[in-house]
Amino acid sequence: MAESASLYSPAVEELVALGAAIACNCEPCFKYHFREAMKLGVSRSDVALAVATARKVKDHVAELILKTAEQLATSQDRGFQPGSCCCSQPSSTGEKCC
Repeated sequence: MAESASLYSPAVEELVALGAAIACNCEPCFKYHFREAMKLGVSRSDVALAVATARKVKDHVAELILKTAEQLATSQDRGFQPGSCCCSQPSSTGEKCC
């Protein structure tokens, strides 16, 4: 069976890059990939759809961390184990934190 043609075109790559730029809060990256998308003929409405999708994803995870933070801040159960952090190295003050 023959492999179907890839949908991952240079234009799609730029739309993905726009979403990634939003995810990592990189305005220069967004501006660069926006210009590249425009050069490739991507419509502003497709850019707007990519931005809306990126925003939905980003807002969802932001809401989750805020909910967790609120629950931990208002609860007697602190919900963590001593020494639990995403960083393995303590800071100069000896604290583990990002």
